[in-house]
Amino acid sequence: MRQDLLVIIQLGFAFFTVFSAFNSQGFVEITVLRGISQHDPSSGITSNSGYYSLAIIYFVFTICNLIAPPIISVLGSKWAQVLGAICYTSFMIQFLFVNYWLLYVFSAVLGFGAAVIWTANGAYLVQFSRAGKMARNSGILWAMLQSSLVAGAIFLFFVLSYGDLYSSYRFLYTAFTAISCVGILTLCLLPAAPPLNLDESLEDPLFDDNTDELDVSAPIAPQVSRTWQEEFRVYTACLSAATALNMGSERIISYAVLAMGAGQISGGLLFGVFPRSNTLNRSQIVILGMILHILAFFLCFLNLPMEAPLHKTSSIGYIEPSTFIAILTGYFLGLADSCWNTQIYTLIGAMYKNESSCAFALFKFFQSLAACASFYYSSVLLLHWQLLALCLGSAVAAVCFFSVANKAEVPEPCLVDISL
Repeated sequence: MRQDLLVIIQLGFAFFTVFSAFNSQGFVEITVLRGISQHDPSSGITSNSGYYSLAIIYFVFTICNLIAPPIISVLGSKWAQVLGAICYTSFMIQFLFVNYWLLYVFSAVLGFGAAVIWTANGAYLVQFSRAGKMARNSGILWAMLQSSLVAGAIFLFFVLSYGDLYSSYRFLYTAFTAISCVGILTLCLLPAAPPLNLDESLEDPLFDDNTDELDVSAPIAPQVSRTWQEEFRVYTACLSAATALNMGSERIISYAVLAMGAGQISGGLLFGVFPRSNTLNRSQIVILGMILHILAFFLCFLNLPMEAPLHKTSSIGYIEPSTFIAILTGYFLGLADSCWNTQIYTLIGAMYKNESSCAFALFKFFQSLAACASFYYSSVLLLHWQLLALCLGSAVAAVCFFSVANKAEVPEPCLVDISL
């Protein structure tokens, strides 16, 4: 097995551990904070503190994307990822002593860390990808990262089998912190730079030098309206709030997260690691992702009560509440998100080989800006208005992606050699 592939697998394992912890807590954060607001009002936590925390995270994430490239140039992409992972871990630690000011301060710390770790991750992935291997490597990383959803779902299932989220949250966040520390250690053991024999075979830029004078519209346009991965958290909060659907048990969250993870992994494998197993080109995969998202939003509209994002409710949607539809919706959301992300990462990595830090920073800047807005309006808008905004956003994002892909004229990655 080649050394560069081993590095990608090690990187994937590090992100698997960090985000097994962080994504799992993210799916229960809003519900946990609602429980704290009811049982410990002296903490200053309110029923909407989860939304405010997420809005702060993505607001700071947005701003710090502008300063992430110079930080990475000083620290290097490896140690920048370590710094980002430490910020993620510190956010989870504060839940053991939670009050409103700690929550909001460490939400800002997490936003800074997220900007650094994701920009550095994109740069590191490009740095260690040999010629023709960008699609394979991004698919491997994506599949390993999203397998954290499966691990988190299984863990949540067993914990919620013995109690509710409020009574278990200190145990949960202690476990999340320990798991995240394993990821930090794994990142510390990564090589800081590719070996000389790999450096000589790194993927050459696919464009003329004038393309590397970063065209701002290219990396960010497809992501202006792409906030669906962040909407996973709102979706699980809705499932927890819909008592007619969950029958008083929060285990439905673990089922939905497991389905999301299955969708993410299957998409990453199909469109990234094993591209020869499908005959779709990049634009067709994005169209598939758009269709799956709109279908998932329609199922949410039918199956969930409109006030579910705001508070617990015994109301029902337009059909009899169905656990099967809730789980199927989670799978569609995960598969659709993987359609988008595998194609966007490959496109950016190919277009901006020599400016990868700046390109991924701009990519995350507009993603986080949209996510910040979405978490704010999630605290005030009924579900059907949120779903309408997402449907419109899916169409706009698809048009932007096609425009960028056609302008770039990047060779399709569907026939990439996947030999190890």
